[in-house]
Amino acid sequence: DKMGQNDRVSIHEAMEQQCVTIAKAGMHVTLNARCSVLAAANPIYGNFDPSLDLAKNIGLPDSLLSRFDLVYVVRDLTTEEIDRKIATQVLRQCSMRGGAEGRRRGVEEIHSSILERRQEADK
Repeated sequence: DKMGQNDRVSIHEAMEQQCVTIAKAGMHVTLNARCSVLAAANPIYGNFDPSLDLAKNIGLPDSLLSRFDLVYVVRDLTTEEIDRKIATQVLRQCSMRGGAEGRRRGVEEIHSSILERRQEADK
């Protein structure tokens, strides 16, 4: 979903023809591409649909996907019970970690701290 059409064309050329074409400053150069490609992709709409094939799930054309020697699908199969246990443990660890004064912090304070840090990062 984050790979543009130009990126797809470029990576397809590198994987298929083992070369990369660069056109900059009036020069047109073709360079050999001898490297390994490791890629990761998230499923379209964030959920893997086992009834669809891999190409449709991640939105890559078969022509590009077939260039990879190995393809591993890693799925996060969760249940509400497991998610609740993970969330409880994360909150427990956050509340046990001392704040600036060494005191325990509540969920609201942790949430507001996260929001403040996001706002600082956006500036």
